[in-house]
Amino acid sequence: MSEDIKQKILWIDVVSELGGAQHSMFEVCTQLAASGVTVDIAVPPGPLFDKFTAAGFTVYPISPIRASSKGFALFTTAAKLLRAPHSVNQIVKGCKADIVHANSLAAFMTTRHVPASIPVIWHVRDIDSPTSLIRLCIRRASVIITASEAIDEHFADMISPRHRNKLHLVRNGINPALFDNSNKAELRTKYNLPIKMPLIGMVAHLIPWKNHSVFIETAALIRKEIPEAHFVIVGKDLFKESEGYLTQLKLLAKERALENNLTWISDNDQPETIIPALDLLIHPARWEPFGRIICEAMASEVPAVAANSYGPATIITDKETGRLATDGTAENFAKIAVELLQNPQICKQLTTNAHQHVIRNYSVDRVGHDLISIYDELTQRTRERREFKPDRD
Repeated sequence: MSEDIKQKILWIDVVSELGGAQHSMFEVCTQLAASGVTVDIAVPPGPLFDKFTAAGFTVYPISPIRASSKGFALFTTAAKLLRAPHSVNQIVKGCKADIVHANSLAAFMTTRHVPASIPVIWHVRDIDSPTSLIRLCIRRASVIITASEAIDEHFADMISPRHRNKLHLVRNGINPALFDNSNKAELRTKYNLPIKMPLIGMVAHLIPWKNHSVFIETAALIRKEIPEAHFVIVGKDLFKESEGYLTQLKLLAKERALENNLTWISDNDQPETIIPALDLLIHPARWEPFGRIICEAMASEVPAVAANSYGPATIITDKETGRLATDGTAENFAKIAVELLQNPQICKQLTTNAHQHVIRNYSVDRVGHDLISIYDELTQRTRERREFKPDRD
């Protein structure tokens, strides 16, 4: 941050739980604060609110909004979105924010009453929002930050040329220092996982598009080649939107005779305490906009195998920093996984390259630096606009 540019940034999110986007928000806000930027937070009461409060941030409570397009929930979402802008604008005025940074589309929609004199940033982390709504928000946003190349390309295709200068690619980042695999046995003991057996894991919220069923089918195929292998699925139904999904998955695991070889962990929202315990991470989601968990595996020096699509395909260089399953089938994942588990030297080379790659390209320090540059530019632009006095002659 330039010494002559002082800013207060208000970050907004409308989700109370700790998902990937919220972990990213917390880490980058912590990095910004350490760099001298004044950051205030507006989030719903809950785990995210508590995490920011414990870290010493000024936090304002707002109502949670989980966007829905179905049934009665659609009307509930609409009602909340109608009420939220007034309370958000009151917070903006009260904390005297210079810039508002919305951490999602729903969060950005709550800023529509913010005065035009205050820049509003829309941080895009998804690719599945309605096109008509996206185009409406693009016109209102001062800056649009895309969290991965996949998201950036998606937006560049739909945005008009006159708005493309608003797009800024700032890849998501993590704090690599959190991920230390030197205490692998200790972490396995903590979660009652076998210490000496090959341990293959999937870490993702329990929502169908993450493709947990592919992981279970993959596990069954791996066991045919490596009978001693053990598997772990880490995640929960974070927003209580996938009722019955866990039941279906457990039934599938039973059908594949994995009851004694598969551990379920639902009470972990600290990936740094479980990923380093793994020998291999499998991420079969085909519609992943980024793939934070892959970066976390790289930082932990755990080999990652992911579907060759969207975000993961921009993070992993196949056979250099990880492996990409070309067709995304269980057979494809299993073949790659067995090859890696039976070739420690290949794994070692991959994880060494991956660790260097994530530190160089996906550290939260780099994200903070990029955001400060954007904040400085916005602040300078706002000052120039306020100081400009057209010639009336």
